[in-house]
Order: sequence, then structure tokens, then C-alpha cells
Amino acid sequence: MTDRAPRTAAEWTTLAIASIVLAVLVGLIAVQLTSPRDPASPVAEVDGHHEEHGFHHVDVVVTNHGDETAANVQVTAELDMDGEVTEADQMIDFLAGGEEEELVFIFEDDPADGELTVVVSGFGVP
Repeated sequence: MTDRAPRTAAEWTTLAIASIVLAVLVGLIAVQLTSPRDPASPVAEVDGHHEEHGFHHVDVVVTNHGDETAANVQVTAELDMDGEVTEADQMIDFLAGGEEEELVFIFEDDPADGELTVVVSGFGVP
């Protein structure tokens, strides 16, 4: 058996702080694992439009209102100009829970003169 000097106040303080940090981390992980998670719920909303070089740019914000990640989020925009429909779509590879992604759709016609519809038309669950 070896004779060891008693621990110093600095050693006890360091041990206490490290133990508290470890306990907090374990508690946070336990809460994350046991709390219910909402499924992915991506939604697209028009955020304005402007004209550049003779084309009309439509700004769209896609937000995942769920907690889970959505993969391959397909966003479709339709512009109906007196029965003539122009359609465009874009894909977002991954959209984490609560994340936002900005897209721009480009049309030859002014969306203000027709009926513009922008929707999330599908997504996968990774």
C-alpha cells in the first residue's frame, strides 16, 4: 500500500465540476431520447417576387415544422395564366427539423397577373 497525500481543494473542485457536467449531459441525452418527436412536416410559402432581366423571380421559403428530417423534398410551383399553366419544381436533398431553405422559381409571366400555387408535393423519410 502506498502513502498518498490527501486530495487538494483544487482536485475536489475539479472532480465536482466534471461530475456535474457529466450528469447534465447524461440528463440531456435521456430527455432527448424519451421526448416525443413530431414527424417531418415541410411547408412551402411564397416570400415575395421581383423582376430581373425580363423574368419574374418568385422567392419561396420551405420550412420543416416537424422534428424529424425530411429527405428529397419536392417543391412544385404552378402559375395559371388564364388557363395556361406553367409548372416548375425543385428538390431539397435534406431538410432537418425546424430548418428553413430558400428557393427561387423563375417564370416568364408576372405571377401577380395570374394564380400562383406553391406546394411541397412530396418528401422521403431517411
